[in-house]
Amino acid sequence: MYFDLANYWIFIALLAIVYVALTTTIQTNIGGKNRLKTLQEEMKTVQLQLMEASKKKDAAESDAIMKKYWDLTGELMKAQFQMLGVLLVILFVFMAIFPHFEPGAEDDLRAQLYDDGLAAHCDVLAGDGVFSSCFALPAGAGKGAWVADVSLYSAGNETLAKNGTPLYVEGGVPEDIWLQPVSQSGFIDGLLGKKAYSINVTTDKQNVTRGQSVALYATVSPTPPKGARLEAAINMGTFYYVDLPFTIPLINIRRIIGSYGVFLFAAFVISILYSIGKAVYTAVTKKK
Repeated sequence: MYFDLANYWIFIALLAIVYVALTTTIQTNIGGKNRLKTLQEEMKTVQLQLMEASKKKDAAESDAIMKKYWDLTGELMKAQFQMLGVLLVILFVFMAIFPHFEPGAEDDLRAQLYDDGLAAHCDVLAGDGVFSSCFALPAGAGKGAWVADVSLYSAGNETLAKNGTPLYVEGGVPEDIWLQPVSQSGFIDGLLGKKAYSINVTTDKQNVTRGQSVALYATVSPTPPKGARLEAAINMGTFYYVDLPFTIPLINIRRIIGSYGVFLFAAFVISILYSIGKAVYTAVTKKK
């Protein structure tokens, strides 16, 4: 791995700085904020002209000004959507980087789940729709809250769904982890004719000690397609997170788990600091 859990934050902070710098440059110089600001000012001017035309009760002038106003509105919306599209593409590009660098996955316990009725897989009954696998927890593993994730893959290796369940190894609390259910259930997926699958994941025990064996069970709804497979990964309690020195208001979150959440939070903070710094610099230079 390129980074470990202790220094990975440096990589995320650098990416967040680059992201904020890039998006700010695009918004400011490539038909973004400057053009939007110009359009907004033009619309204010047109609104004043429309008020004057209304006072004069000039219907022809009012219609002409109203047409200009709607043209400006259309151009403003087009510019906003174009800029949003560019920013989303950039965000997705940055997000695609993290799976290749995030530490903590190299020691995951991994196995395929089976519905074959074999005791070696901890499966009770073949063909009952309950897929199972056994995991032996290492005696020297870390204590705390773990996550057991199960992913459903198609015969073509496409991720169809994902879900997880907590596993508390000699300690840990629910707030220490983040369960992220994923399913093909979006609007675009529906238009493409993709079926939405969901996974329910359980274990034979949630509070365990190191050295014990754990049985993992998963059921899929609706019935998975032919050739699909279920694969599990138990993260051994090693995953990337950042504990903030304060609790975020409204959402009541203090621990941010995973690269994506930390990156978005870092980009948000850096963007605010940049805006404050820019405002202070502008105020100081104006005084001079």
